[in-house]
Amino acid sequence: MNNQEKTTKSVPTTGKMDMRAALIMVLVMMAPMLDTTMTNIGINTILKDLNSTVNTIQWVTSAYVLALGLAVPLAGWLVNQMSGKLLMIIAQIGFLIGSLASGIATNVPMLLAGRIVQGAAAGIIIPLATTLMLKMAQGQNLGQLMAVVGLPIVFAPILGPTVGGALIKFWSWHWLFYINIPLVVAALVLVLMYLPTFEPDAADRKPFDLFGFLLIIGLFSGLIVAVTNFSSNDIFGQMSVLIPGFIGIDCLLVYIVYAFKQPDKALLPIKLFDNAHFSASALLLFMSGLMVNGAMFALPLFLQNIRHLSVIMTGVYLIAQGAGMLVTRTQVGKLTDAYGAKWVVIISLVLAVVTTIPFAYFTTTTPDWLILTMLFLMGLSRSGVTIPIMSDSYTGLDPKLIPEATVTTRMAQNIGGSIATAILAAVIASYEGNNVATTAMMSTAYYHTFIWIAVGTAVAIIPALFLSVKTKEAA
Repeated sequence: MNNQEKTTKSVPTTGKMDMRAALIMVLVMMAPMLDTTMTNIGINTILKDLNSTVNTIQWVTSAYVLALGLAVPLAGWLVNQMSGKLLMIIAQIGFLIGSLASGIATNVPMLLAGRIVQGAAAGIIIPLATTLMLKMAQGQNLGQLMAVVGLPIVFAPILGPTVGGALIKFWSWHWLFYINIPLVVAALVLVLMYLPTFEPDAADRKPFDLFGFLLIIGLFSGLIVAVTNFSSNDIFGQMSVLIPGFIGIDCLLVYIVYAFKQPDKALLPIKLFDNAHFSASALLLFMSGLMVNGAMFALPLFLQNIRHLSVIMTGVYLIAQGAGMLVTRTQVGKLTDAYGAKWVVIISLVLAVVTTIPFAYFTTTTPDWLILTMLFLMGLSRSGVTIPIMSDSYTGLDPKLIPEATVTTRMAQNIGGSIATAILAAVIASYEGNNVATTAMMSTAYYHTFIWIAVGTAVAIIPALFLSVKTKEAA
């Protein structure tokens, strides 16, 4: 009786309260969503200011995204162990501390430490906000609520580059992180005042798979370190690639054996991959990191180093890509419902390849309108890939496996993006070398970078063939 009373008080029942909480969630997610796009704009400036290299400074992005991806399963477990409100407050404070540490950083290690804290906190904030909204909706006004909560996803690619460019132009790159502080403080105040407690159900509590979690950390951390060291030219370069690479592979093999022997305890159940749609979706989300996160990392560097644009003009250029994403986002759901994910994704991947290849050949004399057109079309293709894949990952899946499937797909997307960033940074570094980069060297580096993105995107068409398709009869 007491538990029922407690639960009722912890969750609102009126539509008005639901919408107010949804708007709070928008503010809560705004800083983490903006952070990646703003930081990518500043990579070149941070690199020069801290006297670093592309291969080292890429960790500013990849460490954040890796920490974000690895924190997702932890968020799923923690929400069943403590009050959702308390967890949100802790995560917000963590993001605040990480932002402050990143802002005051005067060297790369200090900046990376702050970014890891930021990423881990963001990995809790973003899925937790969605989970709490689903609980709050109680099956009503779901479409309206999710549309509101989806606003940061829509506008972050548009606002992030522009705001980031302006902050660097008029202040310094440190303000890319200081700007989070007022946003997080405002969100914290509203969470404390208005967010329900969301007490966990005792029946949902279960032990955390710490062993599996550590194996997954070892797997992806090892692979990223190996990729990062791949461009090293010193005599220990080979060992610095092989050792972390083998550690990552060993962690993968041990996890597979462990997951087969302990299917009920495993963090990511192997039986999820018995479903062809889910397997294809998870692989595609991992590979889409090259197209999405990889391009987000490479494009600002290209525009600043090859086109010689200022940071603020780089942000203005990238608005075209964000606008393309916004246009597609309004229609891609309808197309997926009508025709299935398969052909929507394949057509989008082909468009992504076609719009990426020209960047390998663009020079300082390429007309602005052509670059802006390609960026807009590239944005169109991006939403046409990620949204249908996410929806198709649940097709034909046992409802009992949906929580684990959600964790797996989120991890695949973020960790794939982290590895993609490391790969492209290694490609750029391998052509620029340790010498002062000339225009010709940089042009060659970015030529190969965009070819890598195009080839990786084209290869993703293979798993896309296994996505769902709807016949006229089924429709």
